[in-house]
Amino acid sequence: MSQERMVNLAFVAAALMLWFLSTHLIAGVFDMLPPPPIALGNQWDASIIGREFRLSNLLGISAGVLGGIWLWRNAKILTLAHEVTGELRKVTWPSAAETRLSTVVVMVTTVLVGLCLWVFDTVIGALTRFVYNIF
Repeated sequence: MSQERMVNLAFVAAALMLWFLSTHLIAGVFDMLPPPPIALGNQWDASIIGREFRLSNLLGISAGVLGGIWLWRNAKILTLAHEVTGELRKVTWPSAAETRLSTVVVMVTTVLVGLCLWVFDTVIGALTRFVYNIF
């Protein structure tokens, strides 16, 4: 995948996340507002197309599209994104076998450390109960 495509894909992902988050944020704000005057209907987050597409969805999509365009047009962010993708190309990624082996090592180490902590906790607890029972 080319560097330009990776950057554009990252900007699209950021725009989609902005769309999702802003839609839910705007819907939450609309839920907290007092009921609007009768002239505006019975709720702020009115249905636009059907029951599922509401005003908060439209505003969220607008925020996502505008945010994605702003990211793509911002020279500093575009340069930074190209630098990051350039550095990611230099990374030596582990093979599947190396990843599998590292995962097994981490799991075994975690179990061993957990057992050691359990033994220490049991011994310290027994000693503490013994000392408290003496006095």
